[in-house]
Amino acid sequence: MTTAIVQKSLKLLRRLALQVQVGNVKGKAPEFAFEPDEQEKLFGPYGEADGMYVWKLNDVVCSGLYGGAIINKFNQLYLRFISFPWGKTLHPALTLPYVGKNVAEIDKAIYLITPEAPNNYYHWVVDLLPRLLVLSNYHLSDLSDRVIILHHQAKSYETNYLAMLGIKNDKVLRLKPFETVKVKDLVVADYYGLNKPFAGWKKELLDQLSPKKTLLPKKKIYLLRGQQAKRSLIGEERLVAMLTNLGFTIVNPQGMTVEEQINTLRGAEVVVALHGAALTNIIFCEPQTLIVELRSTHLPPEHYSAIAKTYNFQFKTVSLPPERLEKKGNSANKQSLILTDEAINELMTLFQEWEKRQVTK
Repeated sequence: MTTAIVQKSLKLLRRLALQVQVGNVKGKAPEFAFEPDEQEKLFGPYGEADGMYVWKLNDVVCSGLYGGAIINKFNQLYLRFISFPWGKTLHPALTLPYVGKNVAEIDKAIYLITPEAPNNYYHWVVDLLPRLLVLSNYHLSDLSDRVIILHHQAKSYETNYLAMLGIKNDKVLRLKPFETVKVKDLVVADYYGLNKPFAGWKKELLDQLSPKKTLLPKKKIYLLRGQQAKRSLIGEERLVAMLTNLGFTIVNPQGMTVEEQINTLRGAEVVVALHGAALTNIIFCEPQTLIVELRSTHLPPEHYSAIAKTYNFQFKTVSLPPERLEKKGNSANKQSLILTDEAINELMTLFQEWEKRQVTK
């Protein structure tokens, strides 16, 4: 019912925005264009057989509304680059009478559109970084001259990764939702949707971020969840005590630099963690590492199982009941989970079976 009301409201706003839209260079809401012209393809396809391209666009307006949008000089919005829960044609850049205030005019830029979840470590590593690395790998000749447009507040991990790529903070423009920026020469890479499996081409690119392989002492690691605002582990102290007795190193990712997290995970032979962004760093583990994800019994996402399959990990899950059950599809991402006796017994059995396999190798 709520979705239907929102859709109807957006359609009414669309009619109003077609008459006047403050902040848009043309003064009214853009029409639709599926994608840029063929000659605007800079290179591609990249990403195996996914038909993904990098585009070079001239004289465009970049909007920060809901994950970002690009409007061309003919006042057309490219549907290829946007996503919206209630349909692409109801995107705010098309429906709102106020598209935003122009905050800058830039000669050369790269727009890293993030339709799913800005300000999230998982999406930064899995969605944004690969597209930036694609541009670097394809030897975009003027990459260092371009401003990188993002539409979320800076995070320390983001700054760390950009520094690893030689990109300074003064080359990054942060676009707020109701802001726009005019760009004369824009490069944008196609977005790889979350509903697709974790692609091998992403692994090849992200592998470049790990330092040269050196022999590290093997460790069993537990990634501490701690007092997060959402999805904490009720009973974590009990689990930490048990794992410490089993020789696990307890690691708190918060406060660690990206380089420290990379080196920690590279030396892991077993990683145990509650479902959360910290598990993203398993991409730095060696093949055949045992990954154990503690996750909800209710509609758990498969983000990390998809990564594990691509990286050839041994992947196991232990299900935990949520503190309270909600019927929302994404509640597994928000609810705190309860450590039960059954889960502890399941973990102990997993570790015993793993130890036996190590002996027989």
